[in-house]
Amino acid sequence: MRSEKYRIGVCMKWWLKVLLLLFTFHFSLLPSRFSLLTSTAQEMHIVEFKKLKKGPLNMNHVVTSKKEAILDLKTSEKGFSFMADGKQEVAAEEGEGILTLKAPDKTAFIVVKHADYGQLTWKVPQKKGLRRKKHYTATLQTFSPDKEYKLKEQWVIFEIQPQDAILTVDSTMTTIHGGRKQMYLPIGKHAWLAEAPFHQEEKDTVELTDEKREIVKIALQPFYSYLAVKTELEGCDIMVDGQWIGKTQGTSGHLREGSHRLIVMKDSLCYYDGEFEIGWKEKKTIELKAEELKAVSTKKSLAWYYAQLARDSVKRDSVANDSTEADQRRFRPPLTEDCSIKTQSPNLGGEVKASVTIKVQDEFTSIWVNREMKGYGSWEGELEPGYYLISTEKDGLESKSKPLWIYDATPVKLELLPPMGSYGMLNVQCNEIGADVYINDKLVGTTPCVIKDLPGDSRYEVRLEKAGFSKAVKTVKVVGNDLTHVKMKIKKVKK
Repeated sequence: MRSEKYRIGVCMKWWLKVLLLLFTFHFSLLPSRFSLLTSTAQEMHIVEFKKLKKGPLNMNHVVTSKKEAILDLKTSEKGFSFMADGKQEVAAEEGEGILTLKAPDKTAFIVVKHADYGQLTWKVPQKKGLRRKKHYTATLQTFSPDKEYKLKEQWVIFEIQPQDAILTVDSTMTTIHGGRKQMYLPIGKHAWLAEAPFHQEEKDTVELTDEKREIVKIALQPFYSYLAVKTELEGCDIMVDGQWIGKTQGTSGHLREGSHRLIVMKDSLCYYDGEFEIGWKEKKTIELKAEELKAVSTKKSLAWYYAQLARDSVKRDSVANDSTEADQRRFRPPLTEDCSIKTQSPNLGGEVKASVTIKVQDEFTSIWVNREMKGYGSWEGELEPGYYLISTEKDGLESKSKPLWIYDATPVKLELLPPMGSYGMLNVQCNEIGADVYINDKLVGTTPCVIKDLPGDSRYEVRLEKAGFSKAVKTVKVVGNDLTHVKMKIKKVKK
């Protein structure tokens, strides 16, 4: 009996060894495949996952599907393929910086594949997965050490007078509120058209680059009509729509196209009370002869009554007033006789030199000017007017060259980052334009803006400040060689 048990135990041990050898041999054939997935998966990340909520009466316009879950992935890249739970292919609908997926109900994970970035298996951070009748959003970040990330979109701010103008950019119409509008548009040229009632429309193009945001200032010129009145009654008061315009003769202010009332008064007597029509951009003249001016007794005169009614229903433009030369200078650069922009060119002759100070955060980083090393950590010197390329080096890494123009003797101060393997960008958007943006307590710009050259795979404290508003603080992780989006809100402080 004992020997029988012994034989069974030996047999079981032998079979276990065989199964272990087969298992080891089977997976020894797949090391390259698993190493590829492990390394390439690190080049893609899905972050900032959240569910969109409907507002009252669905004011947020959240789109849902009764059979599928909708997921918006924010990315500027293309060429992805998606598999729901690793077995069902999901088509991606391309939008402006967004890929929209419609996944089956209760999708637990999504496999993302790309020719350059490899494969990523993303587990949905919800117990029940992606649910139907729900709309989700997330950011798909990509990173390739061999591929330099280039900004594909840029901010542009339109400042328009009058404030209630209508702006059309690339055939898309939008209403302006408060005279300002911010847009995040693709790099390149964009056509715009600004128009407002009783104003001459203006159109042009704006070219966006990855260097900085653009501010377009527009002042629409008004279209108005005028009325000149001449009478043969000395010392009479002339009123148009209840507004006094002169004695004996006068010229009205801006009048809109249509019907208006003209009243002539003297010594509390009405000599003329009638309506006249004026056309668009018409310069109308009315001459009243002596026979047309007949006095009416004060008791029977309703002129003052009409004048008060006209004041309440005035048809003159109360929004747009005459723009002064100072206002025009605020919105338009000075022009030469041939309508080209006038610039002041510095005098580059003589012994003009500019004092230049360059600092690097790391004292072991070398500073180079036009491929000539100037020092470590910091450098102070003088440069003649001209074009220079500034760069830094450390531990075999070289930063991107920064262009520097010296125009005159104006001092220049530069703070450079030490060279690193990768840099990231931060796209800061706020519900208010012109809020100061602080990165780690350092002022770097105003909203909206794109902050460049931030060392990748690092966390930064973003703080927004604006007079009359509460502060907003948020910690954001910047991914190397990619653009990270951050949206923040500041609230108006009640007095």
